[in-house]
Amino acid sequence: MKRLAVFSLFFIASLLIAEPLTQEQMIQKGTEVSTTLVQKLGNELKTQMQTGGPIAALHFCSQNALSLTDQVAKESGTAIKRVSIQNRNPVNAATFEEKAILNQWQAMLKNSETLPAYQLTKLSNGHTVYYKPIVINKDACLKCHGDIAGDSPLAKAIKETYPEDQATGYKMGDLRGMIVVAF
Repeated sequence: MKRLAVFSLFFIASLLIAEPLTQEQMIQKGTEVSTTLVQKLGNELKTQMQTGGPIAALHFCSQNALSLTDQVAKESGTAIKRVSIQNRNPVNAATFEEKAILNQWQAMLKNSETLPAYQLTKLSNGHTVYYKPIVINKDACLKCHGDIAGDSPLAKAIKETYPEDQATGYKMGDLRGMIVVAF
């Protein structure tokens, strides 16, 4: 809840002090920021997987993913978050509006349609938000988000770290969630 409040306050403050961006600039900035986040988080998780396996990656994520996301936001002068309908961390639960977009993308995948690289949406309050789908496209993702044996050490570690976890059972090509960049 605290993270949502900070995200909201940062979002409002950034709107008050920043010059308006053009649609093209928002697309470019959203793409840059979301790519930076994916690369930083991905590189760290890759290192953790290589040195300590999935449990080390899980612990890294639980202790550092939110602060790493906040760091990218601060460095880029944006508000950014990762969200999902099947979230691992309740902090990353999608809002009603975000769920609508994720459900739309889920339907597209079900109909064998290609997901957009991004979606730029002007909200009813006049603010614009950039959304980038997160798709399971690496086998490494499935180590922690695929089918996890219920009695495995990893399953136990997930349950201990994230008692309300909903983020397993994914397959290659599944929609995992999205990155949200607010301007």
